[in-house]
Amino acid sequence: MSKKIVVVTGILLALIIVGFAWWQSAPKMEEGPKTTGLPMKVARYYWPGEFWIEIADQKGWFEKAGLNVELVDSNPNYWGSLLDTVDGKIDTNTFILFDLIQFNAAGADLALVTNCDYSAGIDAIVAKPGIATIADLKGKTIGVDTGTYLEYILDVVLRQHGLKPGDVTKVKIAGEKAAEEFGKGKLDAIVTWEPVVSEAIAQSNGRKLFDTSEIPGLSPAVNVFHRSFIEERPGDVQAYVNVWHKTTLFIKENPDEAFGLIAEIYDVTPDEAQAFASLSRILDLRENLTSFSYGAGFESLHGAARQVNNFLIDQSTINKPLDSTEFIDASFIRALNHSLQQEAL
Repeated sequence: MSKKIVVVTGILLALIIVGFAWWQSAPKMEEGPKTTGLPMKVARYYWPGEFWIEIADQKGWFEKAGLNVELVDSNPNYWGSLLDTVDGKIDTNTFILFDLIQFNAAGADLALVTNCDYSAGIDAIVAKPGIATIADLKGKTIGVDTGTYLEYILDVVLRQHGLKPGDVTKVKIAGEKAAEEFGKGKLDAIVTWEPVVSEAIAQSNGRKLFDTSEIPGLSPAVNVFHRSFIEERPGDVQAYVNVWHKTTLFIKENPDEAFGLIAEIYDVTPDEAQAFASLSRILDLRENLTSFSYGAGFESLHGAARQVNNFLIDQSTINKPLDSTEFIDASFIRALNHSLQQEAL
């Protein structure tokens, strides 16, 4: 009997030793995904949801993750940088979800991998004195850059207040020219973004009727790659998403240092950088897990995409809705979350 116990004990001890040796030799989660070392051209832009890119670069976190990142300044021509991304000249960029869907509808094959932020007051509707509510816009003339996400925002807001898009007259104006055109007195309201919103209010005694803080998730900005890049270099994409997570945590935990870095890069004060960031909701991993889940509302990217699809169908831009599962890729966010859960064990 005792001999059997000794044998069993010996076998168990051997298994424990073998298991420990395997555990020691197994790759650790913190080693990260396997990267290629190939160049990755990353667009940078003065936008809250892209602050993390500048900070990660300054901190050397891309290099530490095995990424060979080359930043491309898209501030002189943001729209041109989107076209360059579609053409493959830039590997990753931040798109408004509306623009991503429009480009894919026109034949691009782009996919989003993170939800960086959403407008939380940057975009707004400003009206002249005497117009107090959205409902008062019925029959009025509104300046808006038609065919863009600004018109989409306007239509969503009108519908939520019981109006149809046809209940107003839309005049096409560029968003950056909105305050100037509003000041001429021919428009009853405009749809634009900050700081043009504040200019219209200050210069023409305008009244803010709505801003995007009232509908969270209405206009999300997302990190986008070509589908072919994702398929050819999944380790690089995963490493990029991992750095995004590390840096967004840093911004939330160290705002003074984070906004100080942005201030140095863009020649603004830290307070100005932080005030700008307050007009956008910079999203973290938990919020991304929510936004990548399926839902009908704006809290879900799929729900937001459905609203954009409906708008584009109404505009006759597309004939049928685009399948959101084809351009919303949750695999990298979920892999990141899984690895963090494993590390916590």
